[in-house]
Amino acid sequence: MNRIRKAMREPLLHFLFIGAGLFFLFSSINGPVDDKPNRIVVTPGQVELLAANFTRTWMRPPTEQEMEGLIKSYLRDEVYYREAIALGLDKDDAFIRRRMRQKLEFILEDITAQIDPTEDELRAYMLDHRKSFWLEPQVSFRQLYLNPDQRHDIEGDAENMLAQLHAGENPEELGDLTMTAYEFGLTYQSEIAKRFGDKFAREILNLGPGKWTGPVYSGLGEHLVMVSERIEGRLPELSEVRSDVEREWLIERRRELEDATYNRLLEEYEVVMETPPKPDYGSGTAVAATLDEAGAR
Repeated sequence: MNRIRKAMREPLLHFLFIGAGLFFLFSSINGPVDDKPNRIVVTPGQVELLAANFTRTWMRPPTEQEMEGLIKSYLRDEVYYREAIALGLDKDDAFIRRRMRQKLEFILEDITAQIDPTEDELRAYMLDHRKSFWLEPQVSFRQLYLNPDQRHDIEGDAENMLAQLHAGENPEELGDLTMTAYEFGLTYQSEIAKRFGDKFAREILNLGPGKWTGPVYSGLGEHLVMVSERIEGRLPELSEVRSDVEREWLIERRRELEDATYNRLLEEYEVVMETPPKPDYGSGTAVAATLDEAGAR
């Protein structure tokens, strides 16, 4: 039973099942493939599809005259499509090649969407990609700015200001003017780094809470800092980030399915890489010709 369950989760097996389903769906809508290449069969399924698309667009069913126009447009599309294929207009067209590739990739995406991961699979994926789901440490703090352009002895000023703060002076009456906020609630380390720089963000994570300290250096200058609360970084429970983990898990499964499908299909082809002969750089004439060509460009 374990082997059967494992086989049922193989991406290529899903591809075969969905492909067979698409084949039968196509047959039910379009009917059997016609042996006569110049015969166009408009099936009831195609008529229903045209009417459904019209209704979805215009929020009402088509009239009899509009339905006749839809069928005529479908016939025009089919005739032109078949004639274009017969003339080989689809050959060596980068846009058509790209659209056909996208259609196959869309099918593979639909296949992947049908896969329902288990809790154990998601938990294992989260542990294997812990960096992607790691919750950063957070810090709430206050800061007083010391502007190096306005102070001749910034280290001495910082020491004196710390003494005033420890003596009970009002912090908001100290420090230099700055556009940076005085107080920050719980803020992720990356956000602190964006405002003050990586070094500042790393250093305040190591400060004990409840006491003014410093100076702490940033790209702006020096700061006196008091940390009021700190939450350590951690790997969350699966229930906290399940939707994110499942989304990333499905993306990776889709990539694996695309690669497996491509590699399997590639086995059916013989790939020949034709390369032009290498120029003879040992010849002075060849080197001169190459230099002349480069100069002409």
